[in-house]
Amino acid sequence: MNLNTTSRVEPPQTVLLLGNYRPALTVARSLHAQGYRVVVSKDRDAGAASKSKAVAEIWETPETAEPKQLYQALAGFLADRPDIQIVFPLMESYVRAFYGHAELLPEDRVYVMPNRDAVEVCLDKGRLIETVDNAGLPCARAITVHNFVTLMQAVEDLGYPLVIKPSDSTVWLGNRKALILHGPGDFAAAFSEWPTEHQSLIVQHFVDGPRINLYFAASGGQAIRYLAVQIGETDIADGTGLATTGTTIELDGELQRLGDALIAQLDYHGIGCIQFLRDRHSGRLSFLEINPRIGGNHAITALCGLDLDTVALPLAAGERVDTNLVIGPAGHVYAWTTGALRGFGLAVRQKEIGVGAAIRQALSAVWLGLRTRHHITFRWNDPLPTLTLLLRLIPGVGHRG
Repeated sequence: MNLNTTSRVEPPQTVLLLGNYRPALTVARSLHAQGYRVVVSKDRDAGAASKSKAVAEIWETPETAEPKQLYQALAGFLADRPDIQIVFPLMESYVRAFYGHAELLPEDRVYVMPNRDAVEVCLDKGRLIETVDNAGLPCARAITVHNFVTLMQAVEDLGYPLVIKPSDSTVWLGNRKALILHGPGDFAAAFSEWPTEHQSLIVQHFVDGPRINLYFAASGGQAIRYLAVQIGETDIADGTGLATTGTTIELDGELQRLGDALIAQLDYHGIGCIQFLRDRHSGRLSFLEINPRIGGNHAITALCGLDLDTVALPLAAGERVDTNLVIGPAGHVYAWTTGALRGFGLAVRQKEIGVGAAIRQALSAVWLGLRTRHHITFRWNDPLPTLTLLLRLIPGVGHRG
């Protein structure tokens, strides 16, 4: 099956975005502005894309978490809709399942995905760590475990502080993407047995420092777009959550060298996001992960003029693109205010912070949202999605998305 068709992609055409969460709004607005007709999968309308003026139609996705059933439904939908010539998986669950079910899908469409080999390595944490080592990237020591006994052995081997995270990042540990453990008491509080919903976990040395996101586009293993962002706050106080603030930074030589090395090692073709941690004491970078998809806070790349969603289409269609490297500017601050407010509310409900502290932090987040020009979801000419997300923060009105 030839997924990278060489047929010319000319607007206006209909594009289906798979994954209705934060980036769906940005991509929908970008493609709509170029003349595309945009359809977005419903997915509980987590990103409130149904309220956006840029979205012409919502595909009513089936109520199933089973990837095969979802892709069977997608195949049926596309068979009935020859007007949809471009399919763009955004959310990790769609990206993770795509190549495993690509044979179900019509061949006469453009599927906006990075190359198969790169995706499969990026989503296999064990293979990814080997690839990172082969590329010469610095990475904190990590051990993959599959049961409670090997989990305890890995903890003893690595020592505290450490991080434990799922091998499959779509399945969290409770309400956490990762757990930071500073001592045996933290481990005992988090684990009394193996979490049965996980086939494997990653135990890794803890690197104390900020997260650096390196958003990129690559053509045939060569970077053609870069934007470096230092993450500020997240929706979880310990920094393991989804980023709610960030600042674009200079692409220093070391960061670019590491990005170039990994992209070349993967022969990466498409768009993605490499994450590093910068040790606050030594300044050294340590590889964290690479997401073979649009980043959650993709809006900042669009606001900085990288047009990653736009360049992703010709890359997937096998068309020629400008390979001159474009580097995004430093000094731009962004805010995801609805995510920050939701995080404070969750922390109060779980008694991680008091009501007073949550109110002070919420006011600070709102103040930043009023001061910054760069918002992850809000646009003055398309305000309804963000207003909808704000209403959902009221207990009994909405859901987590």
